[in-house]
Amino acid sequence: MRKIYRLVLSAALLFSGAAVMGQNVSPVDFMPLNPYQLNTNPAADLPYQSVMSMFIGNVSFDVQNTGFRYDNLFDFDAQGRPVTINLRKFADGLKTDNYLGLNVNENVFFLCRQLNKGMISVGYNLRAQGSLKYNDGLFKLAAYGNGAFVGEDHPATIDMNLNAKVYQEFAVGYQWNVTEKLSLGGRAKLLFGFADVKTDAFQAKLFTDADSYALRLQENVAMSASLPGLFVIDDGLLKPMGRFSVADLFHNPGFGVDLGAEYRFNDQFGLVAAVNDLGFIHWGANNFQIKSDIADAGQFYDDGSFLFQGMDINQLQLVISDESYRELFLDTLKQYFHLDLDKGAYNTMLNTNILLRGYFDLNPNTRFIAQAQGQFVGNGFRPAFTLAYCGSFFDNLSVCASYTAMPGSYTNFGLGFGAMIETCHIYLATNDIIGCFKPLNSRGFNAQVGIVFNLFKEKSPIVVEKQATPREEE
Repeated sequence: MRKIYRLVLSAALLFSGAAVMGQNVSPVDFMPLNPYQLNTNPAADLPYQSVMSMFIGNVSFDVQNTGFRYDNLFDFDAQGRPVTINLRKFADGLKTDNYLGLNVNENVFFLCRQLNKGMISVGYNLRAQGSLKYNDGLFKLAAYGNGAFVGEDHPATIDMNLNAKVYQEFAVGYQWNVTEKLSLGGRAKLLFGFADVKTDAFQAKLFTDADSYALRLQENVAMSASLPGLFVIDDGLLKPMGRFSVADLFHNPGFGVDLGAEYRFNDQFGLVAAVNDLGFIHWGANNFQIKSDIADAGQFYDDGSFLFQGMDINQLQLVISDESYRELFLDTLKQYFHLDLDKGAYNTMLNTNILLRGYFDLNPNTRFIAQAQGQFVGNGFRPAFTLAYCGSFFDNLSVCASYTAMPGSYTNFGLGFGAMIETCHIYLATNDIIGCFKPLNSRGFNAQVGIVFNLFKEKSPIVVEKQATPREEE
């Protein structure tokens, strides 16, 4: 079991420290003057001849949380300072099913250039995406003990699902203005995975007999991981202190595409459809797969379960007072939790995102937007619906305000600002302005900031000359 705990701890560090993804809806996606609208709409026609950024072009962070709340974890004094941890209040504040998602995206390099009927772009990104879905069973078991789960039909149930990955992305895209009304866009992406943790199953049930209070444990654990520099496999065992090398950055290849289309019905109405992050990563290096089940190791085994009916007084005294007996007893217990370890390769899919967006231009500087989108996360699907307003002022200032509703998170009010100063486009946006003031109790938070350089003058607008009538010619 210690091997499983070590693996879960490493997965948690990977998940919380760098990399995982929820539903990311940023006001930047809707700002007509921001070149990073291409991230969600590859068919967008940018109003620039050429733009470039390096390192600080687009830095974004997004978190979605439907369970953890700071106010539910502590008891507070009269001054509002935390004094004690209240695990029961925290467990009671959770929903039956909870979700935690994070996303980090660092655009290292971006360059795009207008051609005759479209625009070509290249980019390099460091990305991380994933999710953690969990029920409230583990926390309620810790808070109330197994005495709160008595009877064959009332077990303490633990169910978790973790998907987390960190990878590099090299992208080449092209946006094509097919007609004055229709634009198409696509982006091909070469990927190299760095680290990954994926659970196919992480479930356990603890039954407490109503008469004897005997404990019966059933478990089902299946996990795949690629963790360079953290673990090595030696003689069929998972051991820490593997060595990291630069070559690890270019193992685990993958491929992805983004596709988009935009149709402008007239000067006011338009429609956008897009599919982003459609692809996979093949994890064939620094990887392992584990499966755990209950093995028949003697008296505590019963029909695929670990059954503990207590110990007699003599055995209990030996466990407490005799160190050698205690070590032997603990080693015996480990034999019940059988662990299969394999180096087999595996594949993971990217968190594919689909969207349908409609917009209405009141005038050339005012746009209203409605968007429905959804993201495939592991075996689940997380929808989101957004309403937004975007305005442009003084030819160099843009503002976007948005509202997004997601499952378990309905107070996401976003705000974004962008300013063109000489050849620099500077912007800052968040999809949850409320979360900026109460981040520890927020259901979601997003921040996106960057500086992009406009290398040449802005693209000239298309002007359609009116044909002179015979009367005007006279």
